[in-house]
Order: sequence, then structure tokens, then C-alpha cells
Amino acid sequence: MNRLRPREEDRHFIRRLGLVVFVSAVVVFVVRASDLLLLVFGAMLGAVLISAVANWLAARTPLPRGGGVAVAAVLLIAFFATIGWLFGDETLRQAGKLKQTLPGDWARLRMSLEGNPIGKLLTDSLGKGTGGSGIAKYAIGAGWGTLELFANFLIILAGSIFFAAQPGVYRRGLVLLVPPSYREVAASAIHDVGEALKLWLLTQVCSMVLMGVMIGLGLWWSGVEAPVALGLLGGLSEFIPYVGPTLAMVPAIIVAAAGQGSIWGVLATYLVVRVVQANVITPLISQRLVSVPPGLYLFLILAAGYAFGTFGLFFAGALAVTAYTLTVRLLGRETYGDDVAVPGAGSGNRTRV
Repeated sequence: MNRLRPREEDRHFIRRLGLVVFVSAVVVFVVRASDLLLLVFGAMLGAVLISAVANWLAARTPLPRGGGVAVAAVLLIAFFATIGWLFGDETLRQAGKLKQTLPGDWARLRMSLEGNPIGKLLTDSLGKGTGGSGIAKYAIGAGWGTLELFANFLIILAGSIFFAAQPGVYRRGLVLLVPPSYREVAASAIHDVGEALKLWLLTQVCSMVLMGVMIGLGLWWSGVEAPVALGLLGGLSEFIPYVGPTLAMVPAIIVAAAGQGSIWGVLATYLVVRVVQANVITPLISQRLVSVPPGLYLFLILAAGYAFGTFGLFFAGALAVTAYTLTVRLLGRETYGDDVAVPGAGSGNRTRV
């Protein structure tokens, strides 16, 4: 009897082998289902925003939290619908016109640059890296088609409402996946990530709106074609720190350099809005800004883009904040015992590391 029962000296090996197999299976699943996991992460971000609004309403009005979630979801949908109604037709018209004229503007700019040795070296380098006018196509057409983007948005919105309606259920589910001896630590880490993402997300939303308005006005003043579309692009690009705003500058610079607007006005616009953002907007919109070291933040964002492609860049900033928060909490504080401030921990202190 029990002839297949492993010997005592083999049990440790079998347990470790099982752990290796489990971790390998998780890695394979993450790689194969990366798009699905990003949709889940996007729904979590939406749930954080809806929950923040719902909790604020529940604390200051007679509405219960469930009613606050419903109101927050309706406000979110109404916000996007209003933006689409106010700017949709004009933005689509300008974006379509810009997509038609931008390749020609790039071609004319390239011809003028090739008239001198330095300019020719620059255009040759861009040609090798982007396939000629591909840089213009990438700047305007990166990402999915409109239908796929809309479908993903609906999935994220639905998931956000479900997650925000019963956050405790999903939080407990995540905690129960962890061995009992580590569940208290897991619960603290999940709470810290949620708080850090809430602060980061609220900051990004405010920054996107203000930056989009300033960029649009600056480009309109500079005489650049399609300032509404380019301002909207500049505002949305703030969701991808560093990388997004840099790419968003390219179409406006190409259009202005081709003679449709003031190139100096475009450069001054982007310079001024960056100075205003760093010295006025960021300090005003959040007194508890989650701060990741800029160099680390940049490479975490690039790593997310490398691992998940263009889709991953949309969530790169939030993924960077999540990874940094978990590292500081689990490795720095819980493993090494360092007395470090964790992003998102504490409600009254500035969570700066």
C-alpha cells in the first residue's frame, strides 16, 4: 500500500518542482494573455476613479455608496459624451485633414533638409529608423482602429463599474490567493497600490485637461493648422508621461516647419506649457503627489511599452506607479525592514519617496 507515496526526502524536491512549474505557467499566461490583463488593469484604473468619486459623494451627501457609484459612472459617461459632442466633429475633421496633409508636409520638409549635409544625415537616420514618412504615420495612426478602440473602451468601462460596485469582493479574492501567513501584508500592499493609483490618476486627469487647453491655444496663436486636434492629442498624451508628450510634439513641428504656422511659436508653446506644468499645475492640483524617481519612471515606462507594445504604453505610467509601490512596500519595508515611505500609504502625508 502507498507504494506511489513519495519518500520524505523527495517531498521538498517535489514541492519546489511544483512551485517552478506554477511560476512558469503564470509567466506563460501573462505573455499569452497580456492584452486581456491590460484590459483588466484598465478596468481597475477606472474603478479607482469611480470609487474616489463615489466615496466623496457618500461622505458629503445622503447618497449611499452604491448610489454614488451609479452617479460617478453616469458622470464619467456624460463627460466623454460631452467631449465627443463638443469637439468630436471638429476634431475628427481636423484630424482627417491633418492625416492627409502631414505626409506631404514631411516630404517637403525632408526635401529642404536634404539641401545641406547635416540635414541629409538627419533625414537618412530618420528614414532608416522609421521608413521615410512612417514617422508621420506613426504619430497620427498609432494604436488600434476606431472600432477596436471603442470596443476596448466599453469593456474597460463595464469592468470599472463592476469592480467599483463591490471592491471588497475582488480585494478579498486577491488576498485569498496568497498563503495565509502573508495575507495581512498582501492586503496592505493592495491598499497602498489603490491609494497611489488614485492620487496619480486624479493628477493625470487634471493635467491632461489643462495641458490640452494650453497647447491648443498656443498652437492656434502660432497659426498652426488643426490646433483643436493637436491640442487634444497633446492633452491625451499626458497619460503616457515623457514618451507621449514627446511624440505629440512631432506633428505640430512638422506642420509648422513646412510653412503652415510659426515654428518658433510651436516651440515656444511646448516650452511654456512644460514650464507652467512643472512649476504651477503640478503643485496646485495635488499636494500629495506620488513621486517616482524620474530616471526610474522613464525606464519603467519604456519597459512597459517593450513588454506590451503600443497597447502597454497607454497604461505605462500607472504600471510604473504600481510596480514602484509594490517594490517599496514588499521588498523595502516588508522584506528588508527599511523605514521608507510607501506611495499611497497614509492619508495625510505627502507620499514622496
